[in-house]
Amino acid sequence: MVIATPVTTPTPPYSPPFTLITDDATNITSDSATLNGTIVSGDQSYIAHCVGFEYGTSSGLYTDSICEGDGLMVSGKRSTRISGLLPITTYYYRMYTVEKLGSAYGNEKSFTTLAATPTPVCEADSVEAFPKTLRLTKEESDNITVTVAGSEGCPVVSETVAAKIASGKKRISISPQSADTDTSGQAIFTITATKKAGNARIKFETASGLKAAVIVKVRKE
Repeated sequence: MVIATPVTTPTPPYSPPFTLITDDATNITSDSATLNGTIVSGDQSYIAHCVGFEYGTSSGLYTDSICEGDGLMVSGKRSTRISGLLPITTYYYRMYTVEKLGSAYGNEKSFTTLAATPTPVCEADSVEAFPKTLRLTKEESDNITVTVAGSEGCPVVSETVAAKIASGKKRISISPQSADTDTSGQAIFTITATKKAGNARIKFETASGLKAAVIVKVRKE
């Protein structure tokens, strides 16, 4: 008896009714880029699950992808912004779609990210306290702003400024005793007058040794 061997009909390769063209990347920085592509389709109502791009640092090996829901396949340009990239690194990418019958891919392109721009170092060159003279009535509070800047006026960030009452300790209190400058190069101190009228003097000194002074005048009323 002859046993018939079933014949398996091979599944034909998926041939989408459109063409994906991967275009050049634009707006390239040290850690981001815009990926572009074009869909050429004669069927304006063709349904696709999503359209996007896949990319990676090796040709033909794409470790990341972004595929956005689209609903309908429409001819035209598509773009996606990607970030979190490494500086001075070549990335390979291609456009692709995910559909009910399979996935389709465009040609591969590549781009190289730019070198990272170093953060300029701003070294402390000057310190200024404002106001120069602070007038308070008894038990009143107000702020003194200390600004630390570099030689070209750039703000010095995270510079520690210490405050000390040089004279008139019984007439005022200060809070905090030290503070770090913010992104504007400023540190703020709150001065509170006691019930004792008269003058006091506050010295401010930065971690780099720059100094400024403020006179506080406490009035009875």
